[in-house]
Formats: sequence, C-alpha cells, structure tokens
Amino acid sequence: MAGTSQNQPVTRSGRVESVVLHIVGLALIIGGLGMVVSAAIDISDSATQALEILACGVGSLAIGFLFNRVSVVPERIDTSSVFAAVAFSWVALTLVSAVLYVVTGTFDSFADGVFESVSGFTTTGATVLDPIEGTAHGVLFWRSTTQWLGGMGVIVLVVAVLPVLGVGGMDLLAAEAPGPSDERLTPRVRFTAQRLWAIYVGFTLAIIGAYVIGGMSVFDAVNHAFTTISTGGFSTYDDSFAHFGSTYLEWAAVVSMFAAGASFPMYYRVLRGRSIRLFRSMEAGTYLGIVLVGTAIILIVNRVEVGVGHGAVRETLFTVVSISSTTGYGLIDFTQWAVAPQTLLLIMMAMGAMAGSTAGGFKVIRVLGIMRFARRELLRALHPELVRPVRVGRSILEERVVNRIMGFFVMFLGTILVATVTIAAFEVDLVTALSAAVSSIGNVGPALGELGSGNYTNVDTGADMAAAATMLLGRLEIYPVLLAVAAFPRWRARWDAQNRVRRSARR
Repeated sequence: MAGTSQNQPVTRSGRVESVVLHIVGLALIIGGLGMVVSAAIDISDSATQALEILACGVGSLAIGFLFNRVSVVPERIDTSSVFAAVAFSWVALTLVSAVLYVVTGTFDSFADGVFESVSGFTTTGATVLDPIEGTAHGVLFWRSTTQWLGGMGVIVLVVAVLPVLGVGGMDLLAAEAPGPSDERLTPRVRFTAQRLWAIYVGFTLAIIGAYVIGGMSVFDAVNHAFTTISTGGFSTYDDSFAHFGSTYLEWAAVVSMFAAGASFPMYYRVLRGRSIRLFRSMEAGTYLGIVLVGTAIILIVNRVEVGVGHGAVRETLFTVVSISSTTGYGLIDFTQWAVAPQTLLLIMMAMGAMAGSTAGGFKVIRVLGIMRFARRELLRALHPELVRPVRVGRSILEERVVNRIMGFFVMFLGTILVATVTIAAFEVDLVTALSAAVSSIGNVGPALGELGSGNYTNVDTGADMAAAATMLLGRLEIYPVLLAVAAFPRWRARWDAQNRVRRSARR
C-alpha cells in the first residue's frame, strides 16, 4: 500500500486498487460462510438440500476469495466508491442467494429467488414462499440468516472484523448503517462497528433464551430471534407468530421487537453508565409515545368489534409494535379492522422507528426534524428577520443536516409515488399498490388490501420486482443507491483505465 496513489491504480503485485471489488468479495465470503452453516443445519435435520446449499456456499466463498485476491483497498477512498461498494455488495449477495433458492428447488423462477433474497437482506419480510412449512430446514435457516446479516448490515460486519478499512471506513459505515447519523461510539470506526455487533449478538442470544423458555424448539427460537432482532419478520410457519398460540411468547416478541426498533448507539451509552441520556432522548420518548398512543387509538376505534380486554390489548399492541418497528410478524388479520386503524398502520409503516436501529422507514428523528423545521419556517413567515436554529430535544441540527433531511423526504415521497404507479400498472388495486409501496420502502413486509399477510405469491412478477427495487432503496436509504448509479460511468471509466495499465504492465 505504501507509495500507492490515485495515479497508480495497480500495485506492483498486479492487484487492482478497488474498494468495490474488495468489499464485494468480503461480503460474498460472509454470505458463503452463512450458507455453509445452513448446510450443516440441514444435515442435522433431514439433509434433503444439504449438498445444494453447500455447493452454493462454496461457490460464494470461491468468488469472494477471488475478488479479494485480485483487489486491494486504496489508501484514499472517494465517496463514489463507497456508495458503489455498498450497492454492489447487496446486489452480489442477492444474486448468490437467489441461486441457492433455485438450486434447492425452493423456487422454480429466478425472479422469485431474487424477490425472496432482497426481502431477506433488506429485512422487509415479504415473501413468495408458499407454503413455508415443509421447506428444508437448511433453506429456512439461510432465509433467516439473510435477515440477521442484513439487520445490522454486512458492510458494518466487514468494517468490524477487518481493520484494512480503517481509512475511510466511517464513510462506508455511514453509507450502509440505518439512520441519518454516523455517530461514533469509539474513536476508531472498526471498534465502533465491533461494539454495535457485540450488542447485536448479545440481544440475539437473549431473545433466543427468552423464546426457548417460552416453549419454542431451539431451531424455531434461533430463526425467530434472528428475524426479531433484525426487525425482519420471516417466520418458519405460514401463520407466523399466531402458530404458537402462546401469550408469553407474544409478550416476549413485543418487548424484543420494540427493543430492536430503538437505537443501538443509545444502548451502548446506557451500558457505559450514561443511562440519563436515555430519559432525555426526545426520539426515544416519541418512539414510545407513537406505540402507546397508536395502540390506544386503535383500541378505542375497534372497541365495539374486538373489545378492550387483555387479549385485545395484547394483539393490538403486538400488531402496532410489529408495524412501527418494521418487523412485520403476523398475529391477527388487521386488514379486517376499520379504515382509520389501517390508515394509522400505513403511516407507521412509512415512519419506522429510531435512527441507529435495525428498523426501516423514514425514522422518527427525521420526522421530528421536519416538524421543527416547519415550525421555524412558520415563525419566519411572521418574523422575516428571525434567526433560529432547528432543535430536536437538546440538540441543534446543523443546516446541512436539515437540508439533507428535506432532500431525503422529497426522494422518499417520490419513490413511494413511482412505486405505487408501477405496482398498480400490473393490475393491482390502488390500496394494495400504495400500501405495498409504503411497506416496501419502510421494509415492513405486510401491507393492506391483498397483501395483509406479506405474501406476494398472487402478485404479478413485474409488481414483485418493483417492490423488490423499492425495498433495496428503502434499506439503503436511497442516497447510496442513487449516488452509486450516478457515479457508475466515472467508476467504469476508472476501471477501464486500470485494465489498460495492467495490460501495459504485462507487456
């Protein structure tokens, strides 16, 4: 690496300086390891698909090691390369996962495999697998693993375990990690990512224990813990959490889903003894308030049909937390509720939970920022000379942050509009199309209308692909994908230049 510069894209060893190839390779290695573990799980069960899963895992590992072997990370990592690395890593993982689904016979169509893979890695939880029960354990475990890896982010894992990205790594972490903030917990980005993953793994183990105590088998507990902490929502049963019929498990899931929708950096500060910050967090208070007020409103509106007993409270709270945390577990059919509660759920799908969590959606902190910005602009209309910062709680948002939030808001709404029109073009009714677009960009899974269960089996393939693209935009928070696409011509020109230099060096 010493002496490498932008004018010397190829090292003396012949390795290409490319953060894109290097990170894609590392992501494929991680995905390959997950497939190998899934094959082992299948062997411990029936071994019906173990060889196919293992072959896919070995293939992913081989491609990953090849990419890693021929590339090296530059000393300087520009922004366009960061966004390209993030976008192409997700695309690569989606494709190898889709191959696994097709090779194992889980789906006959590659498009269905792509949809299931995108839904998994983006932690959306929508599915085209029908029926779920009876599918090989190895495939079900891989399906849950995609959400577990996607929850905190494969790129964050790469930064955590490989110090090679110490230079420019925060840009990569910020590009992939959910939320509008790239706050450091420790001085070095690698240790920041390690702390986040340590908390993530700790929560996963705690949820596994809670589910096992509640009567789940170890296999079901691990799968559901993976998809709870990641706010993904994939289940090993067709009727999701309703399959268990356990009050204890439902309450355990409510607590776990709510916790997964809260900020992981906040948990780190609490563990470091700064719990006072938790009680002063306006975002945390708002997140809790949305859940409690939303539950109360729905109970009041539905009081005639479902009553207000313990069962109704538990089922309503479960549904509200499942939607607001963007987990998407199913317990009851909320599409049978009145229009007002369904509309409220639609708003929650779009809003999501806290920044710095594994949840999708617009994020509560952005909503607060927009509300404070609107208040300031209203005051400025009355007092044109007013100079007043945008405050959220005790914090002041810099103008560049406010501008970025407003820009993201416009793109967020624009994406929903385009996705709604595109999905509706495939003979999907307006309510279903709109809610599918909102659910996809919010990475929720269930929608309204025909998609209340989150199962897209009866939807046209074109609508599925439109929803899948929207899921990816939502999970990567739009900016990385759009900037990677915009930077592709420049990145391709640089790649061609590197190839010319390599050919000249060989001569």
